[in-house]
Amino acid sequence: MTELGILIGLVAAVVIAGLTMTGEGTRDALCQAANAFGVTCGDLLRDTFATLDNWSIHHGRWQLRDGQLCIDGPGRIYRPLDRHDYIIEVDMARITRGNGYGVFFRDSGGEKNNGYSFQYDPGYGRGAFIICKWVNGNELSMPIARTNAPLNYDWYGTDRRVRIEVRGDTFIAYIDGQPVVQARDSSFAGSGISFRSWDNSSTCFDDLTVRRP
Repeated sequence: MTELGILIGLVAAVVIAGLTMTGEGTRDALCQAANAFGVTCGDLLRDTFATLDNWSIHHGRWQLRDGQLCIDGPGRIYRPLDRHDYIIEVDMARITRGNGYGVFFRDSGGEKNNGYSFQYDPGYGRGAFIICKWVNGNELSMPIARTNAPLNYDWYGTDRRVRIEVRGDTFIAYIDGQPVVQARDSSFAGSGISFRSWDNSSTCFDDLTVRRP
C-alpha cells in the first residue's frame, strides 16, 4: 500500500510539473492531476441567486423572485470571471412567453461587449438553438452556428437544464443533457458570463455553476 501511495505521488508530481511548464497555473495543474485519479476539483463559481451583489445590470429590470433570477422584457446582466475555458451549467432555465433568452460566455463586459452567446430562441424561424458572435455590443446578423428545433418542441413553461462547454475555439451547448448546437471560433478570449432576454420575453434562471473543463 505504501509503495502504491509513493507511485501515485510520483505520477501526480510529474503531471503537475508538465502542466505547469505548458502554462497551466499550479492550482489548475493540481485539479487536473486530481481528476486523473477520479477526484473532483472545486467549482469556479456557484450562485443560487440569494443576492445580485456580484452582478452588474447593464439594462433591464432584473429581480429576484423566490430565489430565482428573473426578468420581464429585454435586458442583460453580467458577472466577471477570471477564466477563458469553462463549463457553464444552469440547472433551471424557464421561459413563459416571448422570443427567447441567451447565456453569454467569454463576454468582455460593458455596453460595447465582445463575446458569444448561446440563444434558446423560439422566435428564430420555427425555433432554433443558436450560437452568436457579438462585436462592440452588436449581435452579428448571421449566427456562427444554428440548429433548428424539432417540430412541436415545448419551448414554454418547461424547466430546462442548460450546459455550455467552452474549450479553446470550440463551444458546445446542451439542453437537458443533449447536445443541441456546436460552433468554432477564435475571435475573442474574454472571460465573463451574462444572461440576456429580449423583446417581450419573460424568463427565470436558477442554480448557476461554472466548472473547470
